Amino acid sequence: MRYIKQLAAGVLAGSLSFAAAAAQTLVVGDQSFNTRAVMEAAGVLDDLPYTLEWKQFTAGSPVAEALNVGSLDIGLLGDAPPLFLGALGAPIKVIAVTRQNLGGVAILARKDSDIHSLEDLRGKRAAIWKGSWSQQLLFAALDKAKVPRDALELRYLSALDASHALDGGSVDVIATWEPYVTQQERQGARVLATAEGLIPAQSFVVANSKAVDDKRAQINDFLQRLKKARDWTLNDPANTEAYADAWAKRTRADADIARVWFARARTDVAALNPQVIADAQKTVDFFAGLGLIKSYPAASLFDTSFAAALQPATAQVTP
Repeated sequence: MRYIKQLAAGVLAGSLSFAAAAAQTLVVGDQSFNTRAVMEAAGVLDDLPYTLEWKQFTAGSPVAEALNVGSLDIGLLGDAPPLFLGALGAPIKVIAVTRQNLGGVAILARKDSDIHSLEDLRGKRAAIWKGSWSQQLLFAALDKAKVPRDALELRYLSALDASHALDGGSVDVIATWEPYVTQQERQGARVLATAEGLIPAQSFVVANSKAVDDKRAQINDFLQRLKKARDWTLNDPANTEAYADAWAKRTRADADIARVWFARARTDVAALNPQVIADAQKTVDFFAGLGLIKSYPAASLFDTSFAAALQPATAQVTP
């Protein structure tokens, strides 16, 4: 009962302050139109009572840095960049978690290689991106298979460059994420392992600390709309296809790949919970063990006060 009262109080406080905040602009950092496409396809942005300014990025690290310097109010990105900034005491807060099917984060071998299991990786060339899901997944998989990490020749490449390197044969295996997993699978690459049971591979909605204080009403509203949009895609496969087509049109990407990717991902956005924070701590500890960051209590980076905005949508959105 006490929790329900707290949620109700939070919603009331947000509504009371919303009128004063409506004239302000909420600046959102997106990656390659993914969030904007789903919200537009679901029709949840049609009646915004404040100005929404989108900034598009091609990777999570620049989103995190923009949040750090205050040029974004909120951003959507993978877990590693904000967790790295958290180790430096950056003025940011994780306010929600984005969940997806972990089959979209995978270790892939070339279709014409003699690699059929993790045990076959000894002496092979692997491309990973340092300080990311890619490195975390490959190392976790090797550890589980009892293959020494130094038994491979590692090359540090971005996800795009790694995919090209696999195509060209300059590496034997890559650890990557979507849409590269779907692209490589369609070309015959073999999946050796996925993130399932190995790493959390979480994504976060992150806010600049000043925006948490000054634009709480808009952030609450944005999260409610994002939740409705994600629920809309999960309600009907046709909606997922509409979202994929909208994204492909904006990015000039292959719509067929987008449809397979989004159907598998089944991406959702949810309120924070103790498991999310515990998993974040595991990621912090992993990268601290590599000497890439210092260990710290990950819970200090999380703000659970936006939970009320992320309750399941009560009605399906009609675009």
